[in-house]
Amino acid sequence: FLVFAYSITALLHHMNFLSGLERLERAAFVFFSLFLLLQCLSIAAANIALGIAVFFLVLQLLQSKGSTDKQALCEAWAQNKNLFILLVVFWATILLSALGSNEPLRALKIFLGQFIYRTAPLFVILFFFAKRKYVSFFLLLTILSCIIDVIGGILVHGDSLRLKGLYGHPMTLAGFLIITLPILYAFLLDRKQKRQTLVVTIVLFLIAFVGLLLNETRGAWLALAITLPLITLLYDCSIKKVIFLIAFAIGTSLVFLNSPQLQNRAESITSTTLQSNTERVLMWQSAYEMFKDHPVLGVGLGQYAPKYLNEYKSPQAKERQNHSHNNFLQMLAENGIVGFLGFVLLFGYLLLSSFRNSVRKLSPYHVLIFGCTLAFILQGFTEYNFGNSAVIKYYWGTLGCLLVLARENRDGFGESSFLRFKFS
Repeated sequence: FLVFAYSITALLHHMNFLSGLERLERAAFVFFSLFLLLQCLSIAAANIALGIAVFFLVLQLLQSKGSTDKQALCEAWAQNKNLFILLVVFWATILLSALGSNEPLRALKIFLGQFIYRTAPLFVILFFFAKRKYVSFFLLLTILSCIIDVIGGILVHGDSLRLKGLYGHPMTLAGFLIITLPILYAFLLDRKQKRQTLVVTIVLFLIAFVGLLLNETRGAWLALAITLPLITLLYDCSIKKVIFLIAFAIGTSLVFLNSPQLQNRAESITSTTLQSNTERVLMWQSAYEMFKDHPVLGVGLGQYAPKYLNEYKSPQAKERQNHSHNNFLQMLAENGIVGFLGFVLLFGYLLLSSFRNSVRKLSPYHVLIFGCTLAFILQGFTEYNFGNSAVIKYYWGTLGCLLVLARENRDGFGESSFLRFKFS
């Protein structure tokens, strides 16, 4: 692990990539880069790298007493003030639920780990490395991490029914893919990129798309079936792009028609007898019953699983689940209407602001923010992806990169496109 970190440091130093950063900031940059590269491959290694990166950044702040970074921190706050305010509001609503729980100390620990710590990638990027060359590098590492996860999953778990990735769980891999594919798809629409870059983009997109098909997560399929056409319309609603979308849709349909396994999986979406479908409906009903009994603050943070298994589980349910497979119902059941409103305000702001900026053509990266967020939310109707540690950190890290790129690329779609993303 340390040899790997040293190798990256030597490479970046040779490229003069770390010039302008203090010694501790350089170390933090290297370990944060390791976190991004490893986040889809090993949760333990990624968490170690993230922890070390945060440790070095805290040391840097203490050493400088905040003086050297004060201006950068103030700029980051000013540029993302609405997002930060809504994050704090969301945290406050969850904290109320935690304090009202039957086990407040345990709930507080869950709050700090699940709702505060997991946003660390976002704050590291926006407060310490909010420059285009850094976040371009970070975004590329993020995409590569997902691609390596797909390839590694095929090599290691190629004989399983559904592609699991190296994490060993199909829903986690699906969470990575619904955030990665909108970015790669939008890059494909860029008519100004160089031929070499286009070839790389096509290869990466095909690997990720094949991974999505082999993964067979139906919620992810539905999310991207809605998201990718909207990205096309928002990015460049020209005849060529619409034809490209139609050709892509026809090609995907042919793949499904020629694969009985994929076809059966798609047809099972509307099945009323398939256990995974009926089980989800029963869990949703139980979650709603929890909300009706505890409408204001819910059953309490961290109390969903014991309450469900001991009190609210339907006699017809066969699976032992510790979440409701739905972001919104999970929030309602565990944190009540208070936590639910905080969640809706936060992600509603991200959706609406990015959509408005996409329509106003401020930057193509707003389209990516909208696409990644929409896909994440849509999959959240059938999976509690917000509660998945790896997936939500992947989302916050990607969002941080896109926010910086959107801010530094406000020249309009036709002028700059994605050319300022330093893909090389």
